[in-house]
Amino acid sequence: MEVKELKSKGLKREFLITIGVDDLKEKKIKKLQDIASKAKIDGFRPGKVPTAHIEKLYGQSVMVEVIEEKVTEASQSVLKDRDLRAAVKPDVKLESDMNDVIEKNKDLVFTMNCEVLPEIEITDFSKIKLDKPVSKPKEKDIKDALDYLAKQNKSFKEASEKTKSKDGDQVTLDYVGKIDDITFDGGTANDANLVLGSKSFIDNFEDQLIGLKKGDKKLVKVKFPDNYQSSDLAGKEATFDVEIKKVSKAEESKVNDDLAKSLGMENLEDLKKNLEERIQQDFDSAARMKLKDSLLDALEKKHKFELPESMVNQEFDQMWNQLQQQLDQQKKELNDLELSEKEIRKNYTEISEKRVCTGLLIAEIGNQNNIQLEDNDINKALQTEMQKYPGQEKEILDYYQKNQDAIRQLTAPVFEDKVIDFILEKVDLKDVKVSREDLFDSGMKEESKSKKKTKSKATSDKKSKPKSKAKKVSAKKDK
Repeated sequence: MEVKELKSKGLKREFLITIGVDDLKEKKIKKLQDIASKAKIDGFRPGKVPTAHIEKLYGQSVMVEVIEEKVTEASQSVLKDRDLRAAVKPDVKLESDMNDVIEKNKDLVFTMNCEVLPEIEITDFSKIKLDKPVSKPKEKDIKDALDYLAKQNKSFKEASEKTKSKDGDQVTLDYVGKIDDITFDGGTANDANLVLGSKSFIDNFEDQLIGLKKGDKKLVKVKFPDNYQSSDLAGKEATFDVEIKKVSKAEESKVNDDLAKSLGMENLEDLKKNLEERIQQDFDSAARMKLKDSLLDALEKKHKFELPESMVNQEFDQMWNQLQQQLDQQKKELNDLELSEKEIRKNYTEISEKRVCTGLLIAEIGNQNNIQLEDNDINKALQTEMQKYPGQEKEILDYYQKNQDAIRQLTAPVFEDKVIDFILEKVDLKDVKVSREDLFDSGMKEESKSKKKTKSKATSDKKSKPKSKAKKVSAKKDK
């Protein structure tokens, strides 16, 4: 194999690679012999088919396979011999005519263009000084949580027969759903409880029940969402024959032992203690995120290196495609956003550069310090993912076992956290007490702010995210 470097500018490299015809022939013959030893062809004993006969049958296709393998092997070898790592998959262009290589025994010549990963000299972590936010729940935090629970766990008391339903009331109803005057599976229910305004049912189903009283009957007309889980119903118009059985008014629960017991606690004191622990966990998670953001910012400032343009472009394209998908789903356009397309592109480019920079730093620090994911780390990540899809655990596990790229994406945050923990053990940390407001409100990074502005108008129409596993069809929304 002959290699000539055509370009070496910054992180960009271009090589002209020539693979001699003898190398190609040698690999081709080995493949043909392997096929011959296993082939079962009429007129020949198994494993005794002459190589020349196999050549006539499969020669060209085998040579194409040889060329593909040799190009891959040579590309990897060129980088490895020069201690280079490709940032993304190299771009290969054949300079030889394929027919000449296959039929006329010519050398294989191709160019390989790629960007390589930059060399990064990692800083001394002990010279990084960071404030570690520390926050404890106050009485007001616990009181607010109790008040919220009381509001969420309201009870309903049946109103008089003449009481007309209002937004926030609970109605008990029977309904029969039909499409083209034919009932459909799951579209019928008796004594169903529905809080008006909860948006639990599809379309404007609930709005049409406002103003009704016990004994009232009504024909409700709705349209199933285009993205409804059941494809048989998606986008179709339906009617529901509804009868109101009773109207009930909400009564907010009082903060007492009864509320605690309804939530599975022994008494109010037990509930308060539980809430304090959960709030502390939320505070600790927010503090960790804030500290992590500060560390990544510090690492970015301490390290200056050229970013592979191809990686930045990939990150940008991924973000841009996600934005386009969101806009398409919501039937919106770019001009519906607060920012102009030029501003969005500028913001996304900055975010992409930051992500690539921190990603390369995390990877290099992990590599230099031999930080690796253990089987237990991967299993935990898989368990967490499977818990999101009850009843589909086997399918989820099979998917990840067969898809290494998906496994890498799933475990990337776990690896990042291991590297972050490693660095935090070495930096100069100082505990700083902060308020709840400082912990949550002012901790929004510029990246989050930018993306929020980008999405703010586009996401004004909130849609419920459908669950992955289909439930019994009803007038209720997919949740």
